[in-house]
Amino acid sequence: MAYFKSSHGTRFPALRVRNYWLFWIGGLISNNGRWVNQVTSAYVIYQITGSAAWVGVTGFANFIPMLIFNPISGHISDTRERCQVLLITQGCYACVAVLMTFSWLVGMRSPVGWVLLFFAGGCVAGIQLPVWQAFVAECVPRELLSNAITLNSTQFNAARTIGPALGGVIIGTIGAGWALFISALLYGPVLGCLASIDRTSLNRPDRSHLKHYQGIRGVLGGYGASVRYVLHSPGIRTAIVTIAIITTVAIPLTHQVVVFAEEVFEVSPFWFGLLASAQGIGAVISAPVVAGELGQVRRSKLQFYAILGYAAGVAGLGFAPTYWVGFLCLGVIGAMHLASASNLNSVVQLQVEDSRRGRVMAIYVMGVLGTTPFAHLLMGWLFSVFGPRPVVVGGGGLLFFSAVFLAGTGRLKRLDAGQ
Repeated sequence: MAYFKSSHGTRFPALRVRNYWLFWIGGLISNNGRWVNQVTSAYVIYQITGSAAWVGVTGFANFIPMLIFNPISGHISDTRERCQVLLITQGCYACVAVLMTFSWLVGMRSPVGWVLLFFAGGCVAGIQLPVWQAFVAECVPRELLSNAITLNSTQFNAARTIGPALGGVIIGTIGAGWALFISALLYGPVLGCLASIDRTSLNRPDRSHLKHYQGIRGVLGGYGASVRYVLHSPGIRTAIVTIAIITTVAIPLTHQVVVFAEEVFEVSPFWFGLLASAQGIGAVISAPVVAGELGQVRRSKLQFYAILGYAAGVAGLGFAPTYWVGFLCLGVIGAMHLASASNLNSVVQLQVEDSRRGRVMAIYVMGVLGTTPFAHLLMGWLFSVFGPRPVVVGGGGLLFFSAVFLAGTGRLKRLDAGQ
């Protein structure tokens, strides 16, 4: 395992590992491109249709392929070289972004056409996400895995800070077409970083026992075995259920920030981009605490307070009287997301067997995204019928009662196994 000679500080020791540093910085740049693309795409579909329901439909189209491809992606992650898979998927992301750019510039304004483009991006994400999560464990020694997971969540949220604001600036100054084009260019550096990784020093799992998991039957059989493994692993099972509850409310809400910007706060594209970056800002500000002091807190206790914080931030956004109060509440949501996501991801990665990591991470991603396509449709419909504020306040209430239920029934204590 190759280390940099220079120190990056005791809070982030994983950054001293060369392979992980390359993976992390490449991910940071490409995720900025993804957020520029996501903000611009939401803006485009809302400008075309003026409908929160259509924004929800595009969210559905973006996430449903992740559900469809979940068994395949886990199989690929455990049976193929993950670094090579990531090189291919990042190249495909860039191609979809280029196609979006071309479609906008030639005047395609069909909502159905844009839904199909979202679906194409979702197909790529459906393959990549479990592989990306599992590849973190290949880049660092086991004692640095929890720190690496926190840093992986931090770079994602750092991109959420910069990307939406950058997208808003570009849309407001030179237009949506340029924003889509720049998002495509930002996928380039990660390809160079992945190609520069020293594959001989990766912590690759033993795959010899997976030879019989070939073909459709093998894929489904391996996935079924991993589902049974999760069901008999209380800590992993609880982590997946918990993240599923949170993301069912939170991810569709994030996708609808454009509606808050346009209908509630009535601001320009630049201020919409800044509002969309608020969660990332909150996550980045809280990252040193999450990686440091909160890393010593029992996982069950940390998770309980993170869900309560989520509930307060979501409900606060619904009640927010001004743009800046809404911005602050989204920042709180971002901080709670980092604490919660890194905590639950660490539970799964530290409790799972290496030989099952890819498929179990695919099931974890299923927990993150499994209900999301349908929640997007429901959220878009609810926004259209009842308006943004009451729906968001109701989401905060659901999160509060979820925290009380999970803690009161003792389920959160299962997260502490092996800590």
